Amino acid sequence: MKTLCLSVLLLGLALATSAQQPAGNWEPPHTLEELQAAPVALIPFPQQVTWQADRWHPNTPQVLLYEEVDKAQIKNAITALQAVLSAAGIKTTVRGIPVGAKVPRQAVWLKIDTALPLKAEGYQLDVSAAGVRITGKDAAGAFYAIQTLKELLPLAGKRISVLGCHITDAPAFSLRGFMHDTGRNFRDIASLKKTLDLLAAYKFNTFHWHLTDNPAWRPESKVFPQLNDPKNRKPGRDPGKGYSFDEIRDLVAYARERCITIIPELDMPGHSAYFEPTFGFKMGTPQGMEVLEKLIDEFCAEIPASDCPIIHLGSDEVHIPDPKLFMQRMAGRVKSHGRRVMVWNPGLQGPSGTIEQLWYDMDPSELHASANHPYVDSYAGYLNSGNALNLIQRYFFQQVCNRPQGDSLALGGILCCWPDTRVVDKEKIPLHNPVWPGALTYSEAIWCGRPGYNGSYMQVMPGKNTLAWQHFHEFEKRLAFHRDHYFTDTPFPFAAFSEVTLSLSGPFARTAGEPADASFAPEAGSMGTVYPLTGGVQMLPEVIKYYHLPDSTLETLYLSTEIYSETARQIYAWIGFETAARSTRLSAGIPAAGQWDANGGSVWVNGKPLPAPQWQQPGANRYLTHTWERPGNEIPFTDEEFFWSRPPAAIALQKGWNRILIRVPRSYAEQNWQCAFVPVKVGPNGRWVEDLSLRFR
Repeated sequence: MKTLCLSVLLLGLALATSAQQPAGNWEPPHTLEELQAAPVALIPFPQQVTWQADRWHPNTPQVLLYEEVDKAQIKNAITALQAVLSAAGIKTTVRGIPVGAKVPRQAVWLKIDTALPLKAEGYQLDVSAAGVRITGKDAAGAFYAIQTLKELLPLAGKRISVLGCHITDAPAFSLRGFMHDTGRNFRDIASLKKTLDLLAAYKFNTFHWHLTDNPAWRPESKVFPQLNDPKNRKPGRDPGKGYSFDEIRDLVAYARERCITIIPELDMPGHSAYFEPTFGFKMGTPQGMEVLEKLIDEFCAEIPASDCPIIHLGSDEVHIPDPKLFMQRMAGRVKSHGRRVMVWNPGLQGPSGTIEQLWYDMDPSELHASANHPYVDSYAGYLNSGNALNLIQRYFFQQVCNRPQGDSLALGGILCCWPDTRVVDKEKIPLHNPVWPGALTYSEAIWCGRPGYNGSYMQVMPGKNTLAWQHFHEFEKRLAFHRDHYFTDTPFPFAAFSEVTLSLSGPFARTAGEPADASFAPEAGSMGTVYPLTGGVQMLPEVIKYYHLPDSTLETLYLSTEIYSETARQIYAWIGFETAARSTRLSAGIPAAGQWDANGGSVWVNGKPLPAPQWQQPGANRYLTHTWERPGNEIPFTDEEFFWSRPPAAIALQKGWNRILIRVPRSYAEQNWQCAFVPVKVGPNGRWVEDLSLRFR
């Protein structure tokens, strides 16, 4: 391949000057100046904060005070505060005081004030040389103030000195949830408790527990013990593992102490392959409905309504003879136990008042069935879909429920993780799916809200140095700080990518007889018209759509950039092509030996081919159709199948400017057509993080 002359590149850029990055009315909840003025990386960022010059220096032991009238409501916040201060090496003493009693200087004082002019779960936090004052609108508000205070404290090993501030904060949405599927891949209670700890730290208040799916009914059943028999569960999917009612109650209580409500999902009448082999009839039959009613009765008798006020019935992706009767009976049974009903939409519709969880990738206003149905937004993209970095962009720019704030119908959102494929090592779930970088980003969006919205930003990064880009870039810095300081022993697949700039050339159409790795003009140095792109991760169907370019199944795009280096040296980069969703093995699979991409992609540095990774399973796992409930879904994913979990590529740079060229062909209709080029380096904890030392043009 010939090296491209700079003049050709500049000519191409000039031809595309009329094609600008997305413009729209996306509006942030805070000014950039407010965010940049913060001396600490707060996630989610409080609604209002004023920084002050004085500092709080806690005593040892530190006195924690509460008004005796608030004792019951303040209990969880006090426990959380003791844990936070203990982790910082501060011993504490706790005591109650009468209402109106004088609060001594340097004390930490917690109070509940229902008259506080804030939404539910709101709080005020005052830090000064005189001490700390925490006022919660309710118990949850006081608890969330503690989570913010934790982020204000300096890291271990530093002198405890907290900058003074006045914070007024409350959530934009009342329901802020995370869903995990343990029906397909079992997770033990200990691991779920760790999940709840982290969710609580970022002000999530709902854990949607998907307890049943095709492999198994995981909850204990004394009425139908055959459901717990391993022989009636899918082999290889933890058939001997489930949850006793004691374990479920234990997790519910653990969540409640962290101001989290659990929504158990008993999926019916779909996603229930275990059912017919167990009973000899399907859920949608009269006999099946009788069994389900008894199972609902049993579950509700064991788990009080005060602990789980909502029961999720699933209801999606299924066809049965009489869906209306089925939903009337099942929803009626749940409601007879004093619970609210929740279902998926699209799915079988519940009666008036049913909470609908919108899961399809469309505007919620298009899916909302009726003004009588409150709804929860899960349409932004599942954690198991796409790639680890693009999802961060999606969640940051999403406007939950397509409105700035929640209301009586738009309750909020639930971030979902569906690792449908079999997982042997469960610790791989938060690595192969960006659980924690995704959750932190989602917490920012759903707690703060988004006053204005531009849907194109979810897939096509706004142009560099635009206001929207600057806000995303600023958030990347906060997210990276949390990765490096709060998730040192937990998978956190994220590296900042907004600084990368790329140019797009093409598409170049291929005939049916041409191979996917066919060469086109850019490989000979002629880029033609090029289109500017921002960010090291590009979802190419969306880019094609944005620039109104020809769109066909057989076509090839080229991405290029130039990197400046002061000296000849070696750098590293995450380079990725098609990425399979972790719910299905639909993809061209692991490339053949010596190839970068099973669809014909390749990479050049200064005109020379960049050696491809040494694949452990070259050519494996090629499935060009979905593998749900097929043998392919029983093959666990491996680290080499994702660019963020395999070793990065080593790239030798020469002194001066270096040209990177990437060929990205599209070879079949269902291809997850994308490309990633993100420079990384070894970070302070031995993990790969963003390399910000590079300059692009």
